[in-house]
Amino acid sequence: MLIPKILTLIYLFTALLLAALLLLAAFKHRNPQTAAAWLNDLKELGATATNRWLRGLRWLLVVLMVSLLVVHGYWIFRADHTPEFDRAKRLDARHRRLAESGLKGWVYDRTGKPENALIRYRADAGVITREYPLGSAAVHLTGFSDYVLGQGGFESAYQDLLTTPISKLNQWQSPTPVGKDLKTSLDANLQREAYSLLQATKKPAAAVVLLLPNNEVLALATAPSFDPQVIHNEAEWLKLSNQVEDALPLSPLVNRALGTLMTGGTAFYYRPGSTFKTFIAAVAIDSGVTEEVYQCTGEGFTPPGSGREIKDYHGEVHGTVDLRKAFQVSCNQYFARLGVKLGRERLANYARRLHFSISPDDKIRRALDFWHTDLGSLDDLNYIFAPPIQKLDFSSKASEYDIALQSIGQGYADLTVMEMAIIAAAAASNDGAYVSPTMETGGPRKVINEFIKPQSAEKLRALMRLVVAPGGTAAGAFANRLSAAGKTGTADREVLKYDGNGKPMIEFTDKEGRAHYQREGVTDGWFVGFAPAENPQIAFAVMVENGGQGAKSAAPIAAKLIEKAQSLGYVRSNANSSNLPQVKKKVQRTK
Repeated sequence: MLIPKILTLIYLFTALLLAALLLLAAFKHRNPQTAAAWLNDLKELGATATNRWLRGLRWLLVVLMVSLLVVHGYWIFRADHTPEFDRAKRLDARHRRLAESGLKGWVYDRTGKPENALIRYRADAGVITREYPLGSAAVHLTGFSDYVLGQGGFESAYQDLLTTPISKLNQWQSPTPVGKDLKTSLDANLQREAYSLLQATKKPAAAVVLLLPNNEVLALATAPSFDPQVIHNEAEWLKLSNQVEDALPLSPLVNRALGTLMTGGTAFYYRPGSTFKTFIAAVAIDSGVTEEVYQCTGEGFTPPGSGREIKDYHGEVHGTVDLRKAFQVSCNQYFARLGVKLGRERLANYARRLHFSISPDDKIRRALDFWHTDLGSLDDLNYIFAPPIQKLDFSSKASEYDIALQSIGQGYADLTVMEMAIIAAAAASNDGAYVSPTMETGGPRKVINEFIKPQSAEKLRALMRLVVAPGGTAAGAFANRLSAAGKTGTADREVLKYDGNGKPMIEFTDKEGRAHYQREGVTDGWFVGFAPAENPQIAFAVMVENGGQGAKSAAPIAAKLIEKAQSLGYVRSNANSSNLPQVKKKVQRTK
């Protein structure tokens, strides 16, 4: 983008210079010349001087014409593929008005039934309006569309498809051609159920349900939410937009499952708590480090050189534990020791397989290779839905204490709900691969990278089944009524404290006039896993902000989601692995 900026400056400078010369000439000749003065000037203006000025003017015009062609060539052949131009194109009201001038296609859920449409048109007294039947339950996916205030969700990510005429005949015959329809991987009923369960917590929360083995998104819900029709109320929309600036963690425009904003851009992460022990266990199993036995005591574990101990939740003491027992009861001390034994280099290597950032010095970008699409533009999809790169610190600057703390999902471990669902899906898959999720059906399975070996994934699934079995941390939520496996999590975070008007509360103002804000601790509840336990067909992740223990806040929601998925035919407890789609062993790596 540097060339257009330089050329723009040249144009502005030239225009200002010419304007200044004209003004100067006008000022110098503000009084009419006498005949004698005019004749004197005419004598001084000979053929040589005249030709010199004409040649200079000619070359100036040539340079300006060449520069103009260069700029146009750049925008036509190059800039259209840059993020800056793409953003400018989306924000251009003229572009939006053009998209809104015709009838866009409908957006269906995976059933393709009109009654389950996610976006459709309704004719009322001769007036055709764009309608979002799921309302606030799916607005973070369906989005909205307004030629003044912009777009979001599918309306923006699949705009080219939805506005492409369904046929040339339609384009020729109609002044307002109808766009193509989009069939997504979502299930409208499961999406509605997921949002209802989250809303019932009366806390910010998120849930993701994936259909294996292709990681098709069946449901992706987040709360709080808002009615997509609010886009037509400029005052209300402005209020929501301002809240993003003033109190981002409270904003309903945040997609808490992805860590993104409705209109594009990143928002924030969560600490995964003990659900991250799934990652540590995967690394240990794949590395053959599975025979360690440690003591869980009231004094806790003090990593070498730290002088700070790591204890278990509420000071629990588990005694002598091995890997199986530690995973079942979620022993912090065991996994802190195990993470230190595995070491930063090995943990960093496996984190890279998941495309994590492993150093605080890394530039935090968005994961542009995360999604898989066959119907839309990946650039358009990424603009709305690409999550931020997940963050860990396994750099040389990380201390033993840092590694131990991250091994239990605390400290610098910053992830998203979707990422934890993907890790659960990797554990559930036959090949242990890190698979790109998709919001479309019927496409090929896109493997981002190998994560762990197939035999390691099988052993990890056995550990995760212990969590819902008697004695496991999630046994109460499932009570043997469902076949599932997973991992609970309870994550501590420190956040800004807000008043009743959604403004951060000031603790004090220093001598330089800088405000220091009050902070408070919250405890997020997590549960990630898959179902059924023996032949996984779905994977999921549930998170409830400040919900306390994941076993009590998130696991019951996951159990109800599994029940709903079972009633819709996505979970077949009597199925066997031979009935499931077979996964090819060949890995298609992404660049």
